[in-house]
Amino acid sequence: MRTMFKFFIPVVMLVCTLLFADVNDFRFEVITTRNGLSDNEISAISNDGRGFIWLGTNEGLNRYDGYDVTVYNSNPFDTTALSGNRIWDIYKDTDGDIWALTDKGLDRYIYGKNRFRRFRTDSRPTFVTQDFEGIVWVATENNGLYSINKETGESKNYIFDPSDPYSISSNQFNQKQFNPIVVDTSGNLWVGTLNGLNYYHKEKDFFQRFKSAGNPNEPNYISDNHINTLLVRDNDVYIGTPRGLDKLHIGDFSITHYAGTQWFSALNSYSVNQILDFGSQASMSGFWVSTTTGMVFYNAALDMFEDLAWDYLFGQYIKNMFVDPSGNLWIDVLAFPGLVHFNTNSFFANSGFFNETDFQLLQPNAEGVLIKVIEPESISNAEVNDLFIDDFKNIWVGTQMGLNHLIKSTKSFISFTPESSKIKGANIRSVKIAKDNSLWISHEKGLDHLSGNRELIKHYTSDPTNINSLLTEETNALAIATDGSVWAASQFQGMTSIDPLKNTFKRFNKIVDHRTENELKGKINVIYEDRGNMWFATHEGLAKLPIRKNYTSFDDGEEYFPGYVDEFSVYKFNLTPEKEFLSNPTSLLRDRKNNELWVGTESNGLFRINDDRMETTRHYVLDENDEKSFSSNAVKTIYEDKKGNIWIGSAGEGLYRYNRDSDNFDRWSTQDGLPSNTVLSIVDDKEGSIWLGTRRGVSRLLDNNQFQSFEISDGLPANIFNDRSIAMNSKGEIYFGSVSGLTAVDPKLIVTNNETPKLAISNIEAIDYEGNKYPVDFSDNQFSIDHTIQTININFVGLTFNKATKNQYQYTLDNYLSNWVNNNNNRSAAFQGLDAGKYTFQFKASNNDGVWNDEPYSINMRVKPPIWETWYAYTFYFFGLIGLGASGFVGADKYRRRSVESDRKDEELANAREFQLRMVAKEIPDFEGLDIKAFMRTSTEVGGDYYDFFELDDGSFYAVCGDATGHGSQSGMMVSITKAGLAGMNLNTPDQILNKLNKVVRRVDTGRLRMSLTVCIFRENHVHISAAAMPPAYLYSSRKNKVEEIEICNLPLGGLANETFDEVVRSFDEGDVLVLLSDGLPEAPNNDGDLLDYPAVMECIEKTAYKGASMVKRSLVELADGWLKGIQTPDDITFVVFEKNRQKGKKKEVSLPPPPPPPQATA
Repeated sequence: MRTMFKFFIPVVMLVCTLLFADVNDFRFEVITTRNGLSDNEISAISNDGRGFIWLGTNEGLNRYDGYDVTVYNSNPFDTTALSGNRIWDIYKDTDGDIWALTDKGLDRYIYGKNRFRRFRTDSRPTFVTQDFEGIVWVATENNGLYSINKETGESKNYIFDPSDPYSISSNQFNQKQFNPIVVDTSGNLWVGTLNGLNYYHKEKDFFQRFKSAGNPNEPNYISDNHINTLLVRDNDVYIGTPRGLDKLHIGDFSITHYAGTQWFSALNSYSVNQILDFGSQASMSGFWVSTTTGMVFYNAALDMFEDLAWDYLFGQYIKNMFVDPSGNLWIDVLAFPGLVHFNTNSFFANSGFFNETDFQLLQPNAEGVLIKVIEPESISNAEVNDLFIDDFKNIWVGTQMGLNHLIKSTKSFISFTPESSKIKGANIRSVKIAKDNSLWISHEKGLDHLSGNRELIKHYTSDPTNINSLLTEETNALAIATDGSVWAASQFQGMTSIDPLKNTFKRFNKIVDHRTENELKGKINVIYEDRGNMWFATHEGLAKLPIRKNYTSFDDGEEYFPGYVDEFSVYKFNLTPEKEFLSNPTSLLRDRKNNELWVGTESNGLFRINDDRMETTRHYVLDENDEKSFSSNAVKTIYEDKKGNIWIGSAGEGLYRYNRDSDNFDRWSTQDGLPSNTVLSIVDDKEGSIWLGTRRGVSRLLDNNQFQSFEISDGLPANIFNDRSIAMNSKGEIYFGSVSGLTAVDPKLIVTNNETPKLAISNIEAIDYEGNKYPVDFSDNQFSIDHTIQTININFVGLTFNKATKNQYQYTLDNYLSNWVNNNNNRSAAFQGLDAGKYTFQFKASNNDGVWNDEPYSINMRVKPPIWETWYAYTFYFFGLIGLGASGFVGADKYRRRSVESDRKDEELANAREFQLRMVAKEIPDFEGLDIKAFMRTSTEVGGDYYDFFELDDGSFYAVCGDATGHGSQSGMMVSITKAGLAGMNLNTPDQILNKLNKVVRRVDTGRLRMSLTVCIFRENHVHISAAAMPPAYLYSSRKNKVEEIEICNLPLGGLANETFDEVVRSFDEGDVLVLLSDGLPEAPNNDGDLLDYPAVMECIEKTAYKGASMVKRSLVELADGWLKGIQTPDDITFVVFEKNRQKGKKKEVSLPPPPPPPQATA
């Protein structure tokens, strides 16, 4: 019977070849270190219960969400990090949690906490599984078997004990074993080691051993002690060893040997590597067996084994095999890198017969992308390490060159380029379809006429010596008239009219009004036929040509194109509002319902006109008070669908639909799912969907107002399409003209992806008022933050892995937001300043085809109140008030007195601040081309800073910047003495001014009060500087491009009576900048008590001085704000900046704004 079965194989295989000649076309994309992977060699792949893809490498564990890669590395000093960077395998448990097998043990990732829990195994783990009770079982290389209770974290080690026959038979497992631990249908555990099979009696906690007797055919003994693989089917355990395949019946532990009894290998080889069930999708019952010499399958219905005798499998060492959800087989062969894909449809349909076309060879190319090959090649460092099918049935292949992902969506569009088709040009300016379904296509190489099945009928080009050719080779807008003539505009000026049947041409070098000889100049962008007229649009306006006068007949019957009676009517823009539609018109459309002509323009918006009078009847422009108004100035295209709806595509504002009843517009933009706000072409298909060509691909607006978008990965030749370059034939096929070719799509063949994304939180981050960032624990699907948190960032994702960049997101925050926020393709939301209370954050996502989740993802959030606003605080307040009541009368009088004193001090400080501000200059003089900028921020207690400007008798100008010791009214008094003293002086050098002023201050008995002051005189192209106990001045030289720190060491005014003051003279040329300042900025303390210090001030000036006084002032203010971060400064901050202008200005007074108030205290 076996011989007869084999005899019929060639005949049946021939029939199968004829019936099932179907070849799959696989397209993979590769993800590598360029995309963020920590290493290109992928050792293991899995996914977790949330949908994230996890990848094991030699450089850590990677998590991939379809957009970004997050890398987890080991840290020997952090017990919450990975225990090792080399990841051998990844296991997903029944709760959806991930376990990573490293060199040093087993690590469980805790979702929401973003950390790991380590389980030490003292030997490298090789395999992990879980029993029906949730206990995790771990096989190790040399330390036996571990069980881990996931709930309690307790682990137990089972090791071989030579003195205990009920211990496990061996401590050794290895990485090459497939499923060495299995759970049978009754929940019993079977463990295959490198020295025997074990059955674990859980209730009595001991192992029953099954060993080999040395003879592979010995009854009730397994064929070999080295267990390579196990498979449970029904009530049997199948055991694969280097010496054969055995079946152990669980009920009576009887053992059946297949090698040489029911399984007869053509190569007499029975070393089994792996056993895989056919899967639930298979119409046959049985399993696959991989061996060191090929593939074998078991047909359970016939109880028979057969070799899978395909050339590239037969006799080959099979490293690994995988069954996908469709029941197809993926096979990794040792002899060559890559995979063999076996389409099992005909195999199962014909009880084990196959044909050659059922197999495909896939190997990595130079970039690591798996591609179809005819014959396998030997490629180094390109081996397949793992294959994984996720919950979306995505296929992932880990190789030594990166991660391959099988693209599930098919290419819906067919593209035609000069390289791939008969089309001669690439930049398709216009496409039109004739009554016979033939295509006319204009481009930079002329004009192509293609048949309905896209075969080239004729290519038209230009020949300057032949009038029967195009006016120019470069063609632009197209139109096909009702008489069959084809009108092709030049990309420069003019056009050509063609009679395809007679092959005759008429060139129009220019358009001239037959009545006035007024010429319409410019490139023709639009040709439009309407009511017996041809309309032409250029940037100058419109022209109309009656079709009825186009042809002239001759009695002799000679067929040629004799010419036209050219009776153009030209309408040009004449700067009147009624004719604004003639200013650069871009699109024309006759409204079939109201008989008016719609005109879109490049910069004046949208018009309805009466074309008999050529007057505007309605001009649509933005009305800021009406969200239904037409809000775009630039119209790209106008289209009327089969239902009579008018659609308008704009440049930058999206898509509009005209509402006839209310005379307004509905609008769609990128916020609604449009890929681009520039809509260049529009058409509706036979099902009523609206198709759009945009600057970011093609989009389809469905009846549910959702957009389905398409890009280069869908088969488009480019993502940028041309204005009004669109057409649909009678079959319903739509053609789009792009900058890189023509593309066609049959809407009936578009398959919508109805698989909605899995929703997950990636991470949550809290930021306090000082800018510190903290990870938030959301492991229980809820989290809390305290009142010190200013900002909460929630990062989320919709996991599909199918063109994820097209996914759209919406979110809301219950108890804070009243509606859903369209977040486009952004995957994060930030909230600031939330009040104490309970909130629920929700988000949802759409897939690449705009199909949204029915149920949003929800996570609860609580903002804790400050301790003084908690219930126990209020309880304390209540009882505290009772206690305070008894002593209230006594304390009230003290409080009143303290309050009066506090009010007095506040009033004194307010008066001092007002007095100080009166002392500083009210106006900044624009003197001799100097650009002067001043800034003062007073402290809470008023620090005594002062600046002023004076003019000397010789016409020169000087300025002062100072700081009085003390605070409040005392410092104000010192400033007033200084100002009065300066007002009466007319000395020529700054040191003389300080000497004189020092004597004035000395004569006034100010006690210990002193005045620090810098004086600088600007005279011609020099600046003269003297200082009394002031911070350095900073002088920027534009010629040297360098800042000099000028420090003058002298005592303050009012110190020693005979104190002398030094003078420094420096050049001050065009573009030079001088900065004077008090000590308030460099000695300002931050929250930690650290001082800003002078080097930081100088560095700020060095970076900005070349930009002038305004930029220096702005940068110093930003430096102060960034350092203080809102806290109060204990001293005034004052600085004055002088810049020598490159052009001298006239002397004028500029009003000086009052200094800003001191910052308010913050918690």
